[in-house]
Amino acid sequence: MKLHIPFKRKIVLHCPYGIPACIEALVAQFVADGVIFVAVVGPACREIEDMVDDASIAAGSPDKNFILTSSHPDESVSEAIEFAERLTGEYEGPVQLVELAQ
Repeated sequence: MKLHIPFKRKIVLHCPYGIPACIEALVAQFVADGVIFVAVVGPACREIEDMVDDASIAAGSPDKNFILTSSHPDESVSEAIEFAERLTGEYEGPVQLVELAQ
């Protein structure tokens, strides 16, 4: 049996080695789990941000499954976490750091 622990609603996604092979499945899981914000850090963060946007749109965004995204190409993980923590309103809440290896 495979156990899945749902992601929190706000994610900082750290991809230090570029676009990981598992990114499409991971992004689909973000949508399924109701993630509402993803900040991406790493050398391919803009491309990964686009992939999150595309998955959200494919799942019916903006009417449902909308995910606010941001990319942080010249920032550290801690700076992206700080950014995510400062979000207010419907985007308030704890931030989960997801770090991906190759």
